[in-house]
Amino acid sequence: MNRSWNFNRRSVLKGLGTSGALVAFANVMNPTLAFARQSGVLHVGLDGRDMGTLHPHVATAAQDTAVISSIFNGLVRYVPGKVSVEAIEPDLAESWTVSDDFKQYSFKLRHGVKWHKGYGEFTSEDVKFSLLNVRDSVQSTFRPIFSNIERIDTPDKYEVVIALKTPDPVFIAVVSGWQGGYVICKKAVEVLGDTYKNQPVGTGPFQFEEFRPKERVSLVANPDYYGGTPKLKRIIYSYIPDQTARRYAFVQQEIDIMKGAANEDWLSEVVNASKDKPLVDLLGPGRNVVIHLKRSVPPLDNLKIRLAIAHAINREDYQRFFGRVFEPNFGPIPLEYFGAIEPNEIPQNLLYKHDPDRARQLLAEAGFKDGLKLETVVSERGDYLGLAQIGKQQLSKVGIDLKLNVLDNASWVAAIIKEKKGSLVWSTAARYPSAETLIREFWICAADVTKPTGVQGFAEYCNAKLDTAYQTAIAAADPKERAKYFKQVQTILLEDMPSVTLGSLATPVLRQSYVDLGYQVKEGTTVLSLPYMYYFTEKTNV
Repeated sequence: MNRSWNFNRRSVLKGLGTSGALVAFANVMNPTLAFARQSGVLHVGLDGRDMGTLHPHVATAAQDTAVISSIFNGLVRYVPGKVSVEAIEPDLAESWTVSDDFKQYSFKLRHGVKWHKGYGEFTSEDVKFSLLNVRDSVQSTFRPIFSNIERIDTPDKYEVVIALKTPDPVFIAVVSGWQGGYVICKKAVEVLGDTYKNQPVGTGPFQFEEFRPKERVSLVANPDYYGGTPKLKRIIYSYIPDQTARRYAFVQQEIDIMKGAANEDWLSEVVNASKDKPLVDLLGPGRNVVIHLKRSVPPLDNLKIRLAIAHAINREDYQRFFGRVFEPNFGPIPLEYFGAIEPNEIPQNLLYKHDPDRARQLLAEAGFKDGLKLETVVSERGDYLGLAQIGKQQLSKVGIDLKLNVLDNASWVAAIIKEKKGSLVWSTAARYPSAETLIREFWICAADVTKPTGVQGFAEYCNAKLDTAYQTAIAAADPKERAKYFKQVQTILLEDMPSVTLGSLATPVLRQSYVDLGYQVKEGTTVLSLPYMYYFTEKTNV
């Protein structure tokens, strides 16, 4: 998925960097940004208002996962800039073996890896504790992904053997350094208890230093990191939810890296206004942009209403708004993911192209010829809010009046996951690029948020036929056979329409030209990085 950017075709953002009013506004929005550049200190501007949690088995918000990725390790990791099962390399595990039936994975662990802040040596007991926690804890966001683990044995302190219930030839991706795959410190959790979520202890190249609510999180170099002492002394993540303030700080080089707006014009203007021509990278794999339709909220339990919403959606509007950051898609899974159903494989009657007349007809058939009213919650974050506002406008044209209650991002995440709120839930999920992970997290029966096992099945959907096809897929060792059944799952989803897929969004990130990530990034290509931010390694420097 190559995407190049031509910034010269856009006009320079006039006056940016010279307006006293904008200077004052930026400093009011975030007073911590008034500092000079320091050698060895990386400043990152996050599109978020505050920390949610830094516990890797719970966190899903982008402003949290960006920080977590520098603190923790997995048994294995993706080579920086790549995300595929072919690009997995050792991390806390030095090596691993897999049984012929793909039901047992054995790991040899590194010796002498130290936990941050004097919590001792990393051992197999930490791995067992972590994996059982993410599989069994009611607070774990990623329980469905780890539910295939049957047993974990620790023959000695440097060996872990994981037995699975059913074969999984790509289980290695599950225990990679991402989300539930991060290993947490057993001793630190026992000592710190609930405060571990805001004072995390990991083994990564950077360790937690300080949290200032609604201002910043700072990390310092881990001198005992197994890969060597990091070149950076410190990373400071500043919360700057306002795009204008964040843009100003970046143009003035008060921050070195920032999350950009998912809008091509905005990105072009920032580059043209900056003196050193910063770089824009599109981070992928693409975030699957989906509207989940909560079936416990009438009349969304009516298939005709869900199909009416599908026909009301015009993907061209999103493409015009976001530019090349957005790629439209009619299938449930982004096209670059393994096992995604291609447009030419979808029957015409299941494409649900933009057709307002058909939408109104379906509403009338469902008993709502005069329209209907719905209400939901949405994040204030720019990409979510933009998606929701476009959707609201499109639905209004067919007679659906959607009220949007806007919350700060952390409150919105809590509302949809913990409190089960939201009749229409916008999701922008990037996962390991296989259909398996998205299906398992959002649409199998166990994912239904009304069930004890459910975390992100916001549509409250369950179909036994889909579960059977999914289980057949993940039990197949042959990639072609797996893909075949993943596509069968997607056909069922298109028939039932628990969720309307809009397309996929890359995550635009801007970096100053003087930032050395420590690994090569080819300009104009999508950088594969699951935390919605660059991986910062011991080699990263400014």
